[in-house]
Amino acid sequence: MEYKGWLIYRKEDAEKNSAFIDWLQTEAELLGMKIELVIYHELTYGIRDGHLFIDWKDKDKPDFVIMRAIDPLLSQQFELQGIRVFNDSRVAAIANDKAQTHQLFATRGIPMVDTQFINKNELEKHTFRFPIIIKAVNGRSGNQVHMLYSLEDLPSLTSERYIVQSLATPGKDLRVFVMGGKVIGSVLRESNIDFRANYTLGGKAEWYRLSPSEHELVHKILTILPADFAGIDFVFNEKGGLLLNEIEDIVGSRTLTRLTDINVAKLYLEHILKSY
Repeated sequence: MEYKGWLIYRKEDAEKNSAFIDWLQTEAELLGMKIELVIYHELTYGIRDGHLFIDWKDKDKPDFVIMRAIDPLLSQQFELQGIRVFNDSRVAAIANDKAQTHQLFATRGIPMVDTQFINKNELEKHTFRFPIIIKAVNGRSGNQVHMLYSLEDLPSLTSERYIVQSLATPGKDLRVFVMGGKVIGSVLRESNIDFRANYTLGGKAEWYRLSPSEHELVHKILTILPADFAGIDFVFNEKGGLLLNEIEDIVGSRTLTRLTDINVAKLYLEHILKSY
């Protein structure tokens, strides 16, 4: 049986990730699968004549969806029609909201930086112990993340909801790539030019071997929020211990590909096949 999947991207993200898209489609053919690129804005969904519908160019629905556009409602729409989504709607809803991420994992004893949940209009009314890190709850790839030494440094804010955090070890973080409940690789990212260590912002990356206790922490996180393919990002406390920073739902694999010979595309597709 040939399994058919939709790979959903927003147009601008599809252009940036064309190499990864081609890679997935090539590996899919080798595995007897077919993957079609679906541009998010070309797709419509909702309720018609009392029934849920999803339409893309009047084509038959896929067997599965690889969701690389953030829309938990759309993911749930597929799921309600019996179509498996990678990652699922729960991961999409929680991982793409930093406040929900921290709220969930704090209740399960996962270590993290002290964090306040706050609306944009309330920021200037609060007293903080500076320096602080302010992040839009829906920010990605280090965007809408600011380090402030006073509220006078506050930039123009474009989102409505933020988290405010105390400063962990600046310019250093750890990304753990996970797939199907297992760690497939870990990358230490460091920057001497920015408090953010993101590779796309000029940070350096090197392979990192998790200790047994770090493996245990990652496993605990995955039991709370199982993900098909994601990045779990940590910062470090003053003793070098891991603190959960965020979960990357639409995780990129540039650092993993550059540092290793891991065939991420093939692994992901094999994981999808095992789900059937």
